[in-house]
Amino acid sequence: MGRLIGGLGTAAIVLGLVLAGIWALIDSFVVESTTAYLLPSLAGFAIVFLFVLALFALGAESDAWLETPYW
Repeated sequence: MGRLIGGLGTAAIVLGLVLAGIWALIDSFVVESTTAYLLPSLAGFAIVFLFVLALFALGAESDAWLETPYW
């Protein structure tokens, strides 16, 4: 039951961050000038995406943490 609650909490946090990102994207690019923020934002998104993808790949390759008595 604890894993279910933890998973739902994590999903809620990720959803909140995604919604905050979408709100910031709309607020920055629709309201403000698109030329001043577009390239730095796209570069930042690319770096974050690659970092998260690398963390996901590292986590997907590791099954050892499930075998410990802590879990």
